Amino acid sequence: MEAAAPPPPLPLLPDSNPGVRCFLDGRFRSAADLATAADVEAEIRGRCAELEALVSDLSVCIYEAAAAYSSCREAAGLALRGVRDGLGALKASISTGVGEEVEVGTEKMQFEQLPALASEVARVEMVREYAETALKLDSLVGDVEDAVSFSVTRKLKSVGDNSEKTHHVVIGYLRNIEDILASVTMTRPQWACLLSAVDHRVDRSLAILRPQAIVDHRALLSSLGWPPSLAGSKFSSIDSGKQAEIVNPLFSMTGDLKSKYSESFLSLCHLQELQKRRKARQLKGHNVGNQLRQPLWVIEELVNPISTAAQHHFSKWTDKPEFVFALSYKILRDFVDSMDEILQPLVDKAKLIGYSCREEWISGMVIALSSYLAKEIFPKQIELLQESSSSDAGCTPYQARVSWLSLVDLMISFDKRTQDLISGTGLLLTVKDDDNWQRISVLSVFCDRPDWLEVWAEIEKQETLDKLKSAMESEKNWSTRNEGTMLEYGSDDYKSPVISAAVQQSLSLLIDRARPIPSIALRAEFIRMSASPIISEFLGYLLRRCQEAEGLTALADDNALLKVSQSINAARYFESTLTEWCEDVFYLEMENLSVNGEGGCIFQLEINHLKEFRVEWVSKITTVILRAFDSRSRDYLKNKRQWQEKSEGPAVSRAFIESLDYMQGQLSKLEGGLNALDFVTVWRSVASGVDQLLFSSILTGGTKISNGGVERLQGDLSVLFAVFSAWCLRPEGFFPRLSEGLRLLKLDDQQVRDGVFTDKNWLREHGIRHLTAADTEKVIKNGVYEA
Repeated sequence: MEAAAPPPPLPLLPDSNPGVRCFLDGRFRSAADLATAADVEAEIRGRCAELEALVSDLSVCIYEAAAAYSSCREAAGLALRGVRDGLGALKASISTGVGEEVEVGTEKMQFEQLPALASEVARVEMVREYAETALKLDSLVGDVEDAVSFSVTRKLKSVGDNSEKTHHVVIGYLRNIEDILASVTMTRPQWACLLSAVDHRVDRSLAILRPQAIVDHRALLSSLGWPPSLAGSKFSSIDSGKQAEIVNPLFSMTGDLKSKYSESFLSLCHLQELQKRRKARQLKGHNVGNQLRQPLWVIEELVNPISTAAQHHFSKWTDKPEFVFALSYKILRDFVDSMDEILQPLVDKAKLIGYSCREEWISGMVIALSSYLAKEIFPKQIELLQESSSSDAGCTPYQARVSWLSLVDLMISFDKRTQDLISGTGLLLTVKDDDNWQRISVLSVFCDRPDWLEVWAEIEKQETLDKLKSAMESEKNWSTRNEGTMLEYGSDDYKSPVISAAVQQSLSLLIDRARPIPSIALRAEFIRMSASPIISEFLGYLLRRCQEAEGLTALADDNALLKVSQSINAARYFESTLTEWCEDVFYLEMENLSVNGEGGCIFQLEINHLKEFRVEWVSKITTVILRAFDSRSRDYLKNKRQWQEKSEGPAVSRAFIESLDYMQGQLSKLEGGLNALDFVTVWRSVASGVDQLLFSSILTGGTKISNGGVERLQGDLSVLFAVFSAWCLRPEGFFPRLSEGLRLLKLDDQQVRDGVFTDKNWLREHGIRHLTAADTEKVIKNGVYEA
């Protein structure tokens, strides 16, 4: 039997597509591949279905564009026909009068029609411009939509395709569109509907383009080996041994990979720059402040994966936050140079103004760390504080507070080192306001959680008060003076006790803890909640010491006066310190805030309370001295006969000298124990009280005073003036009533006989400026004038 003949070969189709032949050759290399013919057929049918769907979408887009074009063309045609009709009418009206005598009324009518005609021409021109702009924008937006659709389709066919070139083409179209829209916004703001329609279509394209560009960029980062492995760094012993450096893939990329990454980087930067321009145009005229500024997208794509990888390590160190901060800082430090050397030139090339890759890298990592602290670390700290108050707690309240403060110490130290990284190149933060400062500070967690700030302030206040409590109870700290507290304009010091300097130093350290808080309002709130209660507590302690001294001896004892003087000195020193602080820029920034209720310095309420305390107890000291003087000079003041007798010896009263001796002794003791400013207030108040007492008791008290009495009074007053000459050059000036009363008594009978002593000119002529006419009349009537 003859063997069966082989099947004839398939005829070759000379007109078949070379691409089809290549495709079939690749799929059917041998006879065994024929078994996969069904799969190949399914694949071909699937691709055909995709292409048909794409063709259908493109047909819809072309139909919409054609309809829009037709509508615009019809509108333009109508407008042009209207112009043609108007010009024809104008021509007809002009040609009618050729060769004929034109009447005045007709000329006037034609002249009145010219503005309406000009307005119609302008309207037609605007319609033409609108049509051209709409057609141009429609064409550009259509190009964008086609390019985006083509890019998506090609991406579905070939996952590994690089679409950076397509992105650059689309971005070029979008820039042209944005230029036209910006021009329209400036010149034709009434075309708001056109702007809205274009923005809507562009937003739909950007909603596809940006995620696609980000996906491509992430794929490139993954091929670069980003994020790098962090397992090689040892953080269990922070202070011992040299930490291993993390490998930086940005430095190691070369050749085609580096070129592709640069193109993808520039694409994202251009997209962000375009988005920034669009938002600025859309929000023009609104007070948006710093809201247009967004984090740099390309840096975000570097931060997110490496921060996620770092959190895997963070989860192992929940009880050792120092390791968390150490790893975070190491990541910041090891990659910050590549931001300047590799990425910053690309950002500058993209003309993305106002961005520093160094700042963006640091702020991105800081924000990631802040988020981790807010989610994982601080809730456990709050839970520890709450549990420490219970009887079965694993730690004491003191240990819980120490744990909290240690965490804050780590945050403050981390912020200082990260800010050194920013300023280490000699560059300052681009814009140092609260928003930008919060981006580079982990203390920004308190900006989002003011209740945690309140907890921190309460812990700081309690710790400071615990340290000061024993110091305030030690009498040695009150009896020992604080050296070096010199007055600004004098040679004497405040004579304040050591405790006042201790409180001031503790308060200063506490306020220094608030300086890194990245918000003026929160810094003011922290100071109000922590520092202000400490000042109030100190003032309360001063008040209790004074009240104890007053209750025991009514301030008649020297020790009691010394105790009150020490408290007044401490209040004066503290008041001066707070006033000086309020002149610092750190506190001036808080003046316009309403946190202190009344505006002005944040310590204004405390300064007022300290001042009220001083004034009250200086007044009490003055009252005590005056009461004692009044008591000791009571016999002297009741002896009215002495003013009518003529003494043969020295014209000085012994009882008055004894009273003056007591008063001088008290003032001398106060001079040694009280600060100079408040002592001046005391002796001047005492002088004013003595002046009022003697004037009302002797000169206007109904006592007749002869010439001998005048001599005695003059002798007594000379001794009084001598006592106060130790503190002033012209003591009689601080006893105006007595001095002027004595001057009136020395007048002769002729000068007072006319009864003109109530006239203001007469009083001024005789140097009487502090006595009223009634007081002058009483003094003169009490005088016994001899002819």
